[in-house]
Amino acid sequence: MVKFTSIFVATVALLAASASAQISTAPIEITADHLLERRDVGPGAIAKSDLSPDEQNIILDTHNAYRALHGSPPLTWNAEAADFGNNWIQACQFKHSDGNYGENLAYGYDDFKSAIDAWYNEVSEYNYNNPGFSSATGHFTQVVWKSTSSVGCAKKDCSGSIRTIYICNYDPPGNYQGQFEENVLPLQ
Repeated sequence: MVKFTSIFVATVALLAASASAQISTAPIEITADHLLERRDVGPGAIAKSDLSPDEQNIILDTHNAYRALHGSPPLTWNAEAADFGNNWIQACQFKHSDGNYGENLAYGYDDFKSAIDAWYNEVSEYNYNNPGFSSATGHFTQVVWKSTSSVGCAKKDCSGSIRTIYICNYDPPGNYQGQFEENVLPLQ
């Protein structure tokens, strides 16, 4: 009973202190210091994407072939977005970063081309007569989002858990409500 009472009192004190704290609504600038640290390169280091030029070209070629089908301009490689994604997936957690980029994640695929193909194949579920976001088509819409101009990707072998995680980060991001009709165009 003593242990429970001590925990209860400490919790009430913490809640009371939290209730009186002021919350800042000022915007913060996201910097490299806000990123997850890669454990094998030391504190404060940013994990750099180590994709080969061939892998980068496959990523760009695959994205750009699909984008051309929808009248979207080709993407260029974004090393900062690739580094951001690579840093994020070092923890081998399959979840979105909620960073400043548009983001697609995948696992269970043999390579980037297969992952991008799967993202694009959501096209069969997209309703051009009712444009908007759907969790069933969000990867596809980000791939072809017309106003996105660059992409950076990374992968991480997470043996023992979920295998390889693939991540692509898009700049500027897509999937904004009210902007689907002008950014997700039908097949041309």
